[in-house]
Amino acid sequence: MAVRTGKQYLDDLRDGREVWLEGERVEDVQTHPKLRRMAHTLAGLYELQHDPALSSDMTFTSPSSGESVALSYMVPHSLEDLCRRRRAFEIVADACHGMLGRTPDVVNLQVTGASMLAVEFGAKEPWLADNLTAYHEYIREHDLCVTHAFGHPQVNRSAPVSEQPDQYVALGIVETGDTGIVVRGAKALATLAPFANELYCPPWVPARPDEAMYCLGFALPVATPNLRFVCRESYDGGRPLYDRPLSGQYDELDAFVIFDDVLIPWHRVFSYNDVELHNKLVISVIHEAQQRQNRQQVLVRQVAKLEFTLGIARELTEAIGIGGFAHIQEKLAEIIDTLETSRAFLRAAEADAGPWRGVGIWLAAEPCTASRNSWPDAWARVAAILQQLAAGGLMLTPTLADMEGPARPLIDKYFQGATIEAYQRVRLFRLVWDLIGTSFGERSTLYERYFSGDVVRHRQNRFHSYDYTKATKSYRDFVDDLRE
Repeated sequence: MAVRTGKQYLDDLRDGREVWLEGERVEDVQTHPKLRRMAHTLAGLYELQHDPALSSDMTFTSPSSGESVALSYMVPHSLEDLCRRRRAFEIVADACHGMLGRTPDVVNLQVTGASMLAVEFGAKEPWLADNLTAYHEYIREHDLCVTHAFGHPQVNRSAPVSEQPDQYVALGIVETGDTGIVVRGAKALATLAPFANELYCPPWVPARPDEAMYCLGFALPVATPNLRFVCRESYDGGRPLYDRPLSGQYDELDAFVIFDDVLIPWHRVFSYNDVELHNKLVISVIHEAQQRQNRQQVLVRQVAKLEFTLGIARELTEAIGIGGFAHIQEKLAEIIDTLETSRAFLRAAEADAGPWRGVGIWLAAEPCTASRNSWPDAWARVAAILQQLAAGGLMLTPTLADMEGPARPLIDKYFQGATIEAYQRVRLFRLVWDLIGTSFGERSTLYERYFSGDVVRHRQNRFHSYDYTKATKSYRDFVDDLRE
């Protein structure tokens, strides 16, 4: 089958999946009042692939079926391939202004990267590599939306996973049989889960020698029996988009995944019950692979989000007449520098791409790592600048009901800006508030801090693993030249 339409995507959500939201089981994701708008946002992204002006930039010819398939599934072999793939990511990121961290291309790309390393998964058992390759082809040919989950529940983070109150707090193997593996426990954090077709769970957390039961890599349809998704509260409360312009369209939701003796068929297993191989995949392969494939999409999204934010900041300074102040100009310039730094990371990662493990080419490691480690603080700083620019005006924003009510003449007088009328000024400030101040906005900031992992740990790893050879040589050459 070729790339799906938006309607096909929405129809496929009616598959009997078990999604729980705010105490109730969701009967139909695409019609639920707190999920409907996000489902249709995603449908719109699928529909882009059928736009005659965009389809050639978003698809390539499948090597197995000859059909048009999403470029996020392409294995890159050249800089030209990377640039072509980047264009597809840009179309998606620009369509949602960088506000969605888990557009379908994200995990598509992660599975593609894993498939490029299939030989590593099959180092001892070649059929595991065959499974991973076949899965990549399956989701590519069916244009599926995939979410992922890999963390353990935060019950007692000071204790090993095998010493939690119950051995099946974390996801573990219960038994194996002719048809597959039965697992029990939970995983976090499945962003976009209510709207996905598949759940991908790669090896992610290192295991101790006695923790083979937790060594798993697999994928399942989200509608698998006894597989449950418990969502956080929805930030889309059904308010008009004038009031909640971002949370009303882009609440991708996060979910906790519970496995209640779920059967994983053997053909859906990519690794299992092997501590040595599991730890090799986690420590030496998976995390690095995600960085050196997914970071392209991540940086494209960051650029789109920063361009959107810069546009908001610029409009804000004009709207309330603060653009002439030196400290305001300095703050906007800081956003510009953050934007252009992200763009430079992206181009450097592509320009210096080359072979690594497995097949294809991979983004250059250093720009990927530097961008990952600097981004959490960079976005927090941008959000703080917006807060400073808008100041107390963020707490004084009438609603659409106010704008359409009897108080409108007063609002028109007292909420007008230096260059725009009250209606536009209030809408602008409500946009800023939804970006940085609402539950949606705060979740966005938290997401940017942790979606690539704990930045403190990443920086510690950076300290220990960085190649200091050139730096040390530079210092020693200087000292040697000082000797008389």
